[in-house]
Amino acid sequence: MALSIKKVKQKIKSLQYTSYLAPRHWPLWFAIGVLRLSVLLPTTVIQHIGSALGLLIYRLMPSRRRTARINIKQAYPDYTKNEIDTLNKAAFKSLGISIFEMGEAWFEKSSALKKRCQIEGKEHLDLAIAKNRPVILLTGHFTTLEIGSRLIGFYCKKYNGVYKKSHDPLFNAIMVRHRSTFGDALIENKDVRNIIRGLKNGHATWFAPDQDFKRQDIVFTPFLGGIASTLTATAKLARITGASVIPFYPVRLSNGKGFKLIVLPALDNFPSQDIEADSTRVNKTIEEMVYKHPEQYLWSHQRFKTQPGGRSSLYAASE
Repeated sequence: MALSIKKVKQKIKSLQYTSYLAPRHWPLWFAIGVLRLSVLLPTTVIQHIGSALGLLIYRLMPSRRRTARINIKQAYPDYTKNEIDTLNKAAFKSLGISIFEMGEAWFEKSSALKKRCQIEGKEHLDLAIAKNRPVILLTGHFTTLEIGSRLIGFYCKKYNGVYKKSHDPLFNAIMVRHRSTFGDALIENKDVRNIIRGLKNGHATWFAPDQDFKRQDIVFTPFLGGIASTLTATAKLARITGASVIPFYPVRLSNGKGFKLIVLPALDNFPSQDIEADSTRVNKTIEEMVYKHPEQYLWSHQRFKTQPGGRSSLYAASE
């Protein structure tokens, strides 16, 4: 039986770190300590260090590098090898920066973050809130995901986050504890009942459906030059709750100038009676956001691993 949102909050508050003091957890504790201290550094310094870390990851993780290259080549079929490699390296630099931005999202004061955040298209969000409509904040897995999920909450009267449980229990405990401070509640992505409850109670709810899923509630639709398994949940949640679906994406500004949230108009006439057309539209919306700032997208995820009809994965040769 699903817990109520109130009990979900109580469960998060009761999280204890004393179970994670064994030596095997010390490297992660050290990394979290570094993130905590990195908040004290100027943003330009963080971006330089993060870029260097990203290039190190690029060199040390060939399977991730290969996955990203396959995805980029599919999304940009006219790109030369040099153009693909240039974008790939830029994306890994962005990934490295995002690790330190996690520290900002978790540990920085709200007042300091607000000063560094711009928002474009806020009127689209305000319009839905003024109508007392539930809002699904549709976004993608950008490397700015962590910081963006905190920043967008500043502009919502009531706000819930949605997360995917981490395989590492300590990281999951730390992540859940800090992400739960971004808004009113943090709900696991499998807890559909509480996601619906939150929406019906007027909470704007963050939702990023652009990853590979093997669940039954998927359809196969075009995305970034390929065919991707696509959750039908966005349209179904909108239909059940009457929510407006408002796309947004966070952009990291250059030279340490902060962040900009780009909020787009709500999807009109959504959902329709055609779940496949709706899911295609969701993918198209995220795709358009990706093409605006491709260097800030998470290309290293095997987005096209699950294929229709048992077709071989694009990554089969690299697995």
